[in-house]
Amino acid sequence: MTEQASRAGLLRSPCWKPASPQEQERFAFFCEDYDLMERPGGVGVMGEKGVHAVLKRHYQPDVSAQEIRVGRFVADAVTGDGQLFEIQTGAFAPLRRKLACFLERYEVTVAHPAYASRWVRTIDPETGELSARRRCGAPETVWKLFYALPAIREYLGQANLHFRVPVLEVRELRVKGDRRRSRRDRVPTALLGEWRFSHPSDFLSLLPPDLPEPFTSSELAAALGASPGDARMYLYLLHQLGLLDRAGRRGHSYLYVHATEREVSFP
Repeated sequence: MTEQASRAGLLRSPCWKPASPQEQERFAFFCEDYDLMERPGGVGVMGEKGVHAVLKRHYQPDVSAQEIRVGRFVADAVTGDGQLFEIQTGAFAPLRRKLACFLERYEVTVAHPAYASRWVRTIDPETGELSARRRCGAPETVWKLFYALPAIREYLGQANLHFRVPVLEVRELRVKGDRRRSRRDRVPTALLGEWRFSHPSDFLSLLPPDLPEPFTSSELAAALGASPGDARMYLYLLHQLGLLDRAGRRGHSYLYVHATEREVSFP
């Protein structure tokens, strides 16, 4: 199976929602509007950067329902049905205390963006000259989420915690000669679609239905067109959640099968 065919199979998962033309147009408007905003120091409200600011408007365009205090913390947005949205572009460890508070009373969705493409331009701080744009980094997709989830493992079994992975195209502006703080901003340019997981059992939808059991991480990676590391992290998480069992080894690799009991039990 070719890598292109494998990825096409992954996108047939019911948890993948491609962006409609209307959603793409609306998202593009928010991206352009962000560029026109006056941002002292190059940042937006609450010191946020482009990806965070645009996604917040995407999920809740009403500014009066953004940055809402809930207990000792501030939620990024509240939807019309009272659901809290948190946009987390980095690691999940900083969410731990927020989730402990929010999940006691509310439905909470964490959006963790993946970048299908990143285009970079560098500015010379002395002359203001901009370099030609170049593509940077490998494309990201849903697998990015599984590297972040272990940091909030104690909350993954809660029925009122949900996840989304909006897949974006972004552009970056970097400052020439400043390696430690070179990136000035990262701004979305397009929304391609979104992965939506209402419950951890939805993670199983990424497994190919015709993958023979038992299987190894290498066999899964080949079937999905994923990297071996992405497949290992994904299977590790599903095993820890009790959704997959280990059924011995083949060589140095664990063998995996669907668990007979699918109750989430992340210790």
